[in-house]
Amino acid sequence: MTNATPLNLVGNPQRTRGFSLLELVVVIALISTLVAVAMNRLLPYIDEAERVAVLRVEGQLRSSLMMEAAQRIVRGQSATISALQGSNPVKFLLEPPKNYVGERLQREIDQLPTRRWYYEQDGHRLVYRLGAPFGLPVHDESAEDPAFEVQVAFADSNGNGLFEAQREEFYGVRLQRVAGSKWLSGSTGEMH
Repeated sequence: MTNATPLNLVGNPQRTRGFSLLELVVVIALISTLVAVAMNRLLPYIDEAERVAVLRVEGQLRSSLMMEAAQRIVRGQSATISALQGSNPVKFLLEPPKNYVGERLQREIDQLPTRRWYYEQDGHRLVYRLGAPFGLPVHDESAEDPAFEVQVAFADSNGNGLFEAQREEFYGVRLQRVAGSKWLSGSTGEMH
């Protein structure tokens, strides 16, 4: 009996060994390219999710401030509404955001990690500290950290800037954006 080598359909002897080095390199290059394209497409969505999460917290803060003002009015404590001006709005939430690091002085801010909320005691404002974008678009270095202040809105009939419950009409309590509006609106030309 002769040793016959199996033939493939074209009549050539069949190879019985695995992939060649060239085939392996081509497959790895294709997979790497697909992963790079997928990452380039998906990473900006992480940045967009961060922006939406900040907007969600902003909405929760607005609601909790209005609830606090309403409770004070119902309890007959309208005169204390002016104390909300410049206060830390996180105090009125049932639970602070998981990435809230507390009240800080201006000199402590540089040591804080990014993507965290903090209340700036010196400036009486709540700030969300932005981080570097995950996506590949060029980062706008001028993007400001979103910041918010609690303001009491009322008809200042005597012009003294202080809310007097017996004399002046109360309009509401608002969480005013004082920085970062461009980033929050998503109009920075990128997703951050």
